[in-house]
Amino acid sequence: MQLQVFNHKDLGQVRVIGSNDNPLFCLRDICEVLEHTNPSRLIEAINTELGGGLTLSYPIIDTLGRIQQATFITEPQLYFVLMRSDKPKAKPFRQWVVSEVLPRLRKKGYYLNPKDIRKGKYGR
Repeated sequence: MQLQVFNHKDLGQVRVIGSNDNPLFCLRDICEVLEHTNPSRLIEAINTELGGGLTLSYPIIDTLGRIQQATFITEPQLYFVLMRSDKPKAKPFRQWVVSEVLPRLRKKGYYLNPKDIRKGKYGR
């Protein structure tokens, strides 16, 4: 698996491994973005709510050049963390899901990104 780093102007950087179909997100990066100070509590909440253990421990190089094992979570686990968080940086995601994605899923049975529709990414 290849490690990729995604940078967002508001959120900072998040390391991701896996594929487009099955991305895994670095839990430490997510905690830093959300200013969550207790990753152990998050792990416990994920396990309680979604069952099972965390997906993968993956070697990464820290800022001092040492190899460390980082915990990566699945996409559903990431969504759970974002929906559960009361941190300000999670608010835009929650608002988008509850005001746009879920209503469109209920009404249409699917969700297509309006920006992608305008760019012609979906066939007609």
